[in-house]
Amino acid sequence: MTTPVEHRATPTEAPADVRGLPAQRPGGTSPADAARSAPPALPVRPAVPAERRGKTDIPERVVARIAARAAREVARVREVRERGPLTFGGRTHATLDGDLTVLRLDVSVEYPAPLRQVTEAVRRHVADRVSMLTGLHIDHIDIDVTDVVPPRGEDGR
Repeated sequence: MTTPVEHRATPTEAPADVRGLPAQRPGGTSPADAARSAPPALPVRPAVPAERRGKTDIPERVVARIAARAAREVARVREVRERGPLTFGGRTHATLDGDLTVLRLDVSVEYPAPLRQVTEAVRRHVADRVSMLTGLHIDHIDIDVTDVVPPRGEDGR
């Protein structure tokens, strides 16, 4: 994405004094003298309208993978099912409509974790992360807690 270019006064463009005469620079040089010795200024390009810059398409599967990875970053979340060739049943799913997104996540949570608090933390973190990385607006996130599992180390793993 490009940023529009603005024209700002350069060091060679000194303000005029109150009488409308060019102000003197330190060392006794006038702006006209400085302009003759300064390198030529680069041309200023007009800003390109947003509709002419192009379009970026982000597939639903990419948004779903970003959401799944973000959900795994939340404490006490053990597993987030992703869509793949061997995935049966629940999985992470994203539905896009323009820049509006609806997410569905299937997660496993450590036992004994407060499920409502964990799912709210997942919603906040996933929405922030997906918005930051894609620029999409998250409408809502549906979370299915598919399993509660013992904390790491208690089940012999």
